[in-house]
Order: sequence, then C-alpha cells, then structure tokens
Amino acid sequence: MKYKKITKEDIISENIKNKEIYLTGIVMDIDGVLIDVNKSYNEAIRKTVHFITSKLKKSYARNLVNDEIILRFRQSGGFNNDMDTSYAISLALLSLNTSDKINPKKFLLKIAENSNEKGIRSVEKFLKCYLNSDYSNKLANGFNGNIDKIKKYLDYPGPVGKSIVSTIFDEFFYGQKLFKSRYGFETNYYHGKPLIENEKIIITNKTIKYLSKKFDGRICMVSGRSKIAARFSLNNKFNLLNGHKSIFLEDEKRKYGKPNPYGLIKVINRMTTANALLYCGDSFEDLIMARAAEKEINLKKKPNRKINILFCGVYGLSANHRELIKKFKENNAEIIIKNINNLPYILNKVDEKEC
Repeated sequence: MKYKKITKEDIISENIKNKEIYLTGIVMDIDGVLIDVNKSYNEAIRKTVHFITSKLKKSYARNLVNDEIILRFRQSGGFNNDMDTSYAISLALLSLNTSDKINPKKFLLKIAENSNEKGIRSVEKFLKCYLNSDYSNKLANGFNGNIDKIKKYLDYPGPVGKSIVSTIFDEFFYGQKLFKSRYGFETNYYHGKPLIENEKIIITNKTIKYLSKKFDGRICMVSGRSKIAARFSLNNKFNLLNGHKSIFLEDEKRKYGKPNPYGLIKVINRMTTANALLYCGDSFEDLIMARAAEKEINLKKKPNRKINILFCGVYGLSANHRELIKKFKENNAEIIIKNINNLPYILNKVDEKEC
C-alpha cells in the first residue's frame, strides 16, 4: 500500500482517494489515543514485575522493564491486556537462574519477538521449549525449572484477590479508594498514590466537538480498561464521548479482550445507522480487531448492506514511533497520525479528495 504525507507528522493511504466511502461514525481506543498512560499502565507493569521478582529475591530484574520491552510485547498482537504483559515478563524472569550468563533484557526481547496473537499462551509455550532445550542448566532456583510451578505461584489469569499478578497490578493502578470501589475490599499490599492519577487527557474538547458534529453524535469508545477507570480519567469528557454506549473490555469476560472483535461489533450494533466507520487505535491488536470486526459483520449482513471499517493508527505516545509506523504500514492502516487532535484536519482533506 502506498502512502502520502498530509502533514509533517501524518500520512494516509493513497487507496482512500479511490474508495467512495463516506464515514458515518467513529470509534476510539482510550489508552494511547485519548489518554497518555505511560505513567499509569506502563508504570503498573514495571511495579508489578518488580514487586513479584523482589519478593523472590531476583535482584537482576530490578529496573529492567522499560517502555521498549513493553512495546515489543504489544506489537506481537496478543498483549493489549497489561496484566498479561506483567505476567509474561514475571514468568520469564522467574525462569532464569541468577547464575545464568544470559542478559535478562535480551532474553525478554527474544521472548517478545517469539510472541504472537495467542498472547500469554505463546510465551508459556516458548519458555517450555526453551527450558527443555540445551539450556536446561539455566533453570530457576526454587522452582526446579518447572514452568508449571511458576505458573501455579503466579496463579494467572486468576481474579483479583487470588492471583498475585492481578491483585498487585490493580492495587498499584487503582489505589485504595478506587480499588475498594471496584472490588469491594481493601488493598492488601499497596497504600500509596494511585498510578491512574498520573494519566493525562490528550483529546481536546475542540476535537470532540468536531468529531461529534461530523458524525452526528455517532462517536464511541472500545477500550481494554474498565468503565470506572475510563470515567475517572476522562472526567467530564466521558459523557461527551458517549461513555454510556461504549464498551469497556475489562468489565467483560476475558475471552472478549482485544483482538477479539466482540467489543467493536457490539458498539457498531449500537450505532445502528453507521455503515462506514473509522476506528482509532494505538496498537497492532487494535488493527487486528478492526479487520476481524469488518469481516465478521459482513459475513452476516446482506450483500447490499456491507460495512467498511477504516483504521487510524495513532503513534505519538509510543516508545518507538518508527517501529509502530512501520507496523501500521505493513498491515495497511488507512490513516496514520501522531496525535488524535490532528484527525479533524486529516478528515477534512479526505473529504476534499485532496489526498
């Protein structure tokens, strides 16, 4: 697919000008699109991994997890859920022996590179093969090299209050007040400032007003976070973005998490008159979800009622802009922008057919 620059930061597919598509709705991800989560969710991953590995005296894991490692897992297509990322990294680090000559950071990057849309299952499979190979002398102290024993200790994906991964992650992220509001019981390990308070809203009222007017109110969100977290972080913008019609996958069954198209399809069904939509996301999982939703909906619709879902990749909050742009291009994203607030200008250009 060929792309053309519209601004210094934003590009669109040249195929758009050949498509007689008039967008009638827009759906957006929250994390990395509407909100900067680098000091909330990313930090929750780091703190969760540090807590778990420190508890077992794995000093080599201290301050190891950075945005690059987190990004690599997200780019695999199976790690939109940050608890999954926390679990995968913890599992990997606990499988290493302190006497190993393996560089822990390179080891994590290798695991991320061998991950795929199957998420934590792909990591567990890779580690089992790795530990059963010629590297069997590099087994983890205390677990006798048994990945299943480490999995049992982490107890993931067990619920909050049972799994150490789920519990620690949400205690750090929500803090005492929101944690109790969400789960009905007190935090057990963390009593400090909630990481969710570190989040910054990116989208402006001006952008929301433009999008709402352009799409006649057909504007919604599909996010991996919970509704309580979305409402807290978006504040008064929650209602402006039709939060009551949006889908928050943390509140749904785990099997419906991205890249499963369930959430996007559910929102589209609520936007009954929309037949050509733009989905804005910041990850490979978002793109997979958009393509899968379009395919599934069209398989069930009559031939003359086909739906089009265009994908807009937002890269500005990524740890590696170049890598994410490359990923979006390789998978034929129709629009690639740095900031969600650049979208009105891009859509005006698309409407004018100047691209």
